[in-house]
Amino acid sequence: MRKYGKRTAERTAEERGFYIILILCVAAIAISGYVLFFAPLSGGASMEDVEYTPDLPHRENRAQTAASITEQQESTSTPPVDTVLPEDIPDTSDGQTATAAPQPQQPSTQQQTAAQPEEPTSPAQPQQEHEQQPTAAPAWVKPVKGEIAQEFSGDKLVYQKTLGDWRVHAGTDYLAPSGTRVYAVSDGEVTDVVSDSLWGVCVTIKLENGQTAIYRGLSENPKVKKDSTVKAGDVIGSVANVVPAEADTGAHLHLELKDKDGKSINPEQ
Repeated sequence: MRKYGKRTAERTAEERGFYIILILCVAAIAISGYVLFFAPLSGGASMEDVEYTPDLPHRENRAQTAASITEQQESTSTPPVDTVLPEDIPDTSDGQTATAAPQPQQPSTQQQTAAQPEEPTSPAQPQQEHEQQPTAAPAWVKPVKGEIAQEFSGDKLVYQKTLGDWRVHAGTDYLAPSGTRVYAVSDGEVTDVVSDSLWGVCVTIKLENGQTAIYRGLSENPKVKKDSTVKAGDVIGSVANVVPAEADTGAHLHLELKDKDGKSINPEQ
């Protein structure tokens, strides 16, 4: 009986201890809940007055970050340009003239001229170097006043009555009474004055254009001498009474003309 009673007492004590511990836990939970949900905050504040603030960097760090952002924007941004919009132009309907924005002053023409260095002036060149005067054709004068008795034949053979043969007529025959003046056809130099048994007195003139004029059938004592110069129209002599090689033609002047190569050409061309 004693053992049974002792066991019962021990069981009862254990049960009491368990319940005491359980009651203490429940009380602790109740007190904690009251403190969290019903107990007022310090200074009369409540949970509604508490503002949530996220974790932000320190004040000094925030100032440095803002300054670096500002410097970067200033270095990459384009400086503002003053643009005058239509709405910024003052109204001039009351008769007053609006003052325009000042324009940069441009240098005057005289100032620009004075600022430019003077270019060295080259000496004046003769006008002949810049303007070539057209070369005038040499003057040409008919050798004697008279009609043509026989023309230049070129390579064609013609019959000569006086000599009784066929030959080329290397010049032009001009009919003229004896004593008629004979003129230089162009400017040139007298290169030869001879007397020939068939052609009478002959005068050769080297013309300035390179051609050569040969006068045949002149009278004695011509007006020019060898190495003398003549101008177009100068008198070089007169027509003789007869030209022995062409006596059947009568008094006339026989004129031959040769080119630079010595080939006979037509004096009338």
